[in-house]
Amino acid sequence: MRYTNLLIALPLYLLQLVMFVRSFGIVGRSRFGYGQSFLDMASKGSSRTASSVKKVQNLRVDRILVNRGVTGRRAIQKMIKEGRVLMVVDSNDPSKDVVIKKKDQKIPENTELVVDGYLIPEVPLVLAYHKPKDVISAMKDSRYCLGDALQEKSPMLVNAGMHPVGRLDADTSGLILFSSDGVLTQRLLHPRHEVEKEYVATVEIEGSAENIDEDLLRSKLLKGVETSEGTHTASLLRVVDSEYGDGLFDLTLTVKEGKHRMVRRMLANCGFPVVELKRERHGEILLADLDEGEFRGMQDNELDWIQSLLD
Repeated sequence: MRYTNLLIALPLYLLQLVMFVRSFGIVGRSRFGYGQSFLDMASKGSSRTASSVKKVQNLRVDRILVNRGVTGRRAIQKMIKEGRVLMVVDSNDPSKDVVIKKKDQKIPENTELVVDGYLIPEVPLVLAYHKPKDVISAMKDSRYCLGDALQEKSPMLVNAGMHPVGRLDADTSGLILFSSDGVLTQRLLHPRHEVEKEYVATVEIEGSAENIDEDLLRSKLLKGVETSEGTHTASLLRVVDSEYGDGLFDLTLTVKEGKHRMVRRMLANCGFPVVELKRERHGEILLADLDEGEFRGMQDNELDWIQSLLD
């Protein structure tokens, strides 16, 4: 039985490694050194890694590889025993790599590791994703969901435990974050941390934008709007004509909660039924010009803000 499990685990690991290399855009070691990592090449984010934000711990080598999305603990331990896992000493000189000899050897979790000639980068702390409409905010569903989108980016991100930060309704588009850290996820979501989320709601009314009493609407939202899910507040930033057509207007507002269909319920109860809803910002992280269905890594200023949440 032990050998049967090993025969299953090793091909699975090799398949994941190939998919990892292709989807992350990394290349193998050579006399020229390392290829670019996922965030440098694929996501065009900061070159800073998760360990530049979080406190670095000393962990077992096999645990580090599992955390980076390499599955099959027994397969990993076998590779270590066979001398196929190396610790990088000098990124510009592969000849100085040190072979890991013990599966329980503890090293800093941000150590660069090479497996079978390929650099296995740290998993990003946060990724931004532009969710299209009709994508379900779940890691598993019978319909196309966020888990499918992440799996297509790299199965190893799913293996490493990256997960969506909150959710967006199926008929809502825009920014949704993926996190690899549970503490950070909680701080991004819990109302007591007062992390703003900014939305643009396209509403349908008669007349022009001048007919909207912005001061009255702003006052109602700040005071709190009663819905079937409770009373919720929001801050109205601006009202402009919508590019979608006559009779449609874009209301930009911020909230600090994330209840089910909260923004739609609030505006509907204020007399402004929502026909389109898009999230543009989560805290200091902006959707900006990220294309629908695409991921990106964090910029330096965004990592600084994330670090402030963890301090």
